[in-house]
Amino acid sequence: MEKRQKENIIISFFKKKERYKKLAEYFIKLIENDPSYPKESLHTITYRIKNESRLIEKIDKYNSVLEDGKNAISEKDYQSRINDILGLRIICLRLSDIAIIKSYLAFFKEEQILDFISGPDPKRSFVLPINHEKSLPDGVNLAYSGYSSIHYIMKLGDRAEAPADLKELTFELQLRTILEEAWGEIDHKYRYTYSRVGVTLPEHIHAGFYNLSAYLQVAALQAEYLCRMTETYRSGKTDEKAARIPLAQNADLSGTKNSQVSTDIELAEIGKFLDNTLKVKLSSRTLNYIEKRIKEINSKGENYKPLYKMLTKNRISLFKKIFKNSIAEKPFENEYNKNIDVINLINFCIFYEFEGKRIAQEGLSTVLKWRKKRLSNQ
Repeated sequence: MEKRQKENIIISFFKKKERYKKLAEYFIKLIENDPSYPKESLHTITYRIKNESRLIEKIDKYNSVLEDGKNAISEKDYQSRINDILGLRIICLRLSDIAIIKSYLAFFKEEQILDFISGPDPKRSFVLPINHEKSLPDGVNLAYSGYSSIHYIMKLGDRAEAPADLKELTFELQLRTILEEAWGEIDHKYRYTYSRVGVTLPEHIHAGFYNLSAYLQVAALQAEYLCRMTETYRSGKTDEKAARIPLAQNADLSGTKNSQVSTDIELAEIGKFLDNTLKVKLSSRTLNYIEKRIKEINSKGENYKPLYKMLTKNRISLFKKIFKNSIAEKPFENEYNKNIDVINLINFCIFYEFEGKRIAQEGLSTVLKWRKKRLSNQ
């Protein structure tokens, strides 16, 4: 790349770098401020923005292997052609958490809050089978590199409540476990970074990093097994087979087939009630959250009444009054916030049922104050 071209890209990048930081902060707040996000499955969200030297290095690499007829990346189009200028990473504790977060992100795609350009793609070339009774999938390369995570290339969707200039930017999102993150950080600093600047490490060091990856893969499987055994023990089961449910099924270890049927019936009743009473169509993300709350109530082991029966006329009326006093608008009227309003209502009625009117009122007022403050800061 000519010196002048490189200077133009770097100057442009300096001017636009702040936008990538704002995009990262928006994404993190989108997750953390969502009352339905699966807190128990998400450990940390981090981000990094490429520095200018790494950006130029990547552009040079792309331009050196251009297909015939394709223009070189320039100052005008580097943002649209380099998709990982911003990299976000969601770190989970357990292997099964990855499936839960993938499903959760799919809700945002369904609601057009996120737009998946590509992914979810498993970026790995060595896989240890999760279910030992099944063979490895076709095409898996057992001469592994050790690298393992789930990758997306994304943009904000049309229905994201974000400035238009942020919706133009693409970013990379990775999902990985905390053990994969540990290996990735060590490998990046002591092997990958050296190899990028031309340092050739001896084969025994490469082999050592690969072995470390394999150890951590096994540790991740053992951690998942122990977590499942703990859940099984807490639910009162003694059958070790209960901890061997395939990860992809994301099964609820505390329930039975009959309890799932009753949960589905209760979900249908709530959906029907809210549609008839409040004229709200629930999103998949909200339904998933309500299902989790129903299971939490049922797990108490007492004969509590169904959740939809907690949504009484008096409680809904009180909810609307507190809502209007706190935010100076009526609930369930803003198209973007209808589902959040429903979640606030559900939690208000649950607190009212179990903790009493006073605590429910104070809890709702506090949540709405935080929400008003967030809206005023946007």
